[in-house]
Amino acid sequence: MVEPGPARRGRFPGDPTRMRNQAALHTPKRWIWLGPGLLLAVAAMVAFAMSLRINLAIAWIGIAFAVASAIGLVVAAVTVQDDRTRNLAMAGLMAVLAAMSLLLLIAILWVAQLPGL
Repeated sequence: MVEPGPARRGRFPGDPTRMRNQAALHTPKRWIWLGPGLLLAVAAMVAFAMSLRINLAIAWIGIAFAVASAIGLVVAAVTVQDDRTRNLAMAGLMAVLAAMSLLLLIAILWVAQLPGL
């Protein structure tokens, strides 16, 4: 049976187990999101560059998207002053970069498996 009221875990505003209260979203250090985000962008660009022979169009779209996301991460790190807003924006950009890179790489692999190509 679930305990009623705010005594349940995760119901207090300062509860460190809640996703929105993680330290990476409140820190003033820009490199916490910038470093891994740029590393992910470089890894995606390398993966797309290696798949240029398989499907030229989707690979170039992936490279352009990874470059645009990396630029977006740097711009957000430099221009947004509020720590929480900046970190949320950078986390969102990094999540979109990861999701779109995965989808485009799956599309490249799917096209490579089509018969007659």
